[in-house]
Amino acid sequence: MKVSIITALRNEAATIETTIKSVTSQSHADIDYIVIDGKSTDGSAEIIARHAAADPRIRVVSEEDNGVYQAINRGISLAEGDVVGTLHGNDRFSDTTVVEKVAACFEENPDIDVVFGDVHFEDKNGRTIRRYSSADFTPRQLLIGIAPPHPSLYVRRSVFDRFGPYKEDYLIGADFDMFVRLLYINGVKYRRLDLDMVAMSVGGLSTQFYHRIFTNNREKYRALRENSVKVCPFSLLKRYLYNFKRK
Repeated sequence: MKVSIITALRNEAATIETTIKSVTSQSHADIDYIVIDGKSTDGSAEIIARHAAADPRIRVVSEEDNGVYQAINRGISLAEGDVVGTLHGNDRFSDTTVVEKVAACFEENPDIDVVFGDVHFEDKNGRTIRRYSSADFTPRQLLIGIAPPHPSLYVRRSVFDRFGPYKEDYLIGADFDMFVRLLYINGVKYRRLDLDMVAMSVGGLSTQFYHRIFTNNREKYRALRENSVKVCPFSLLKRYLYNFKRK
């Protein structure tokens, strides 16, 4: 099974080599790796080009974009894999067997279209500071703003043909909208892997305080309403109580 991995980035020279190596070192041989560079100016492009010259599995697109979701959609439109996932330019796979285990899950379960797992956050020194688990996720949790970690999401490419790409006019919430459309509205069959799949770096938009609190809640509420899910905006606050009880 061929798996397409999309890395969307702009100006990630400090970390992009680690990201690329974590893909090219995966034990799964049949990988289609698409790097979408939003015209980086910090040396990222040169690092990417060096690795692409050495590994024919890497395809590079360097174009201006209007945000990460437009970049991911470009990657999806180019994807040749049966399954598509993402790995951002400042993240890495937790170990070398992640893609192999994802592919095996799809192969062993031909009736499922979505696979996800767990991730963790690391500080600049590589120390784990927080874990993000999907262990007890159910689609109804989307009604209070709880979704599986997007960096662990893998989707059959045919699903995007059926239900559409990411909405590009969201700042950080199009991944939540995708979960709502696939898992809650359309009941796409999924399987959770009991696996820590990605080491995420702190500092991205979704981890910044303002966006984590305000933009995050505003866009999740918008995603639910745009999908005709009637919820009170204050219902999204329930997830803070839920997360507190889990600790």
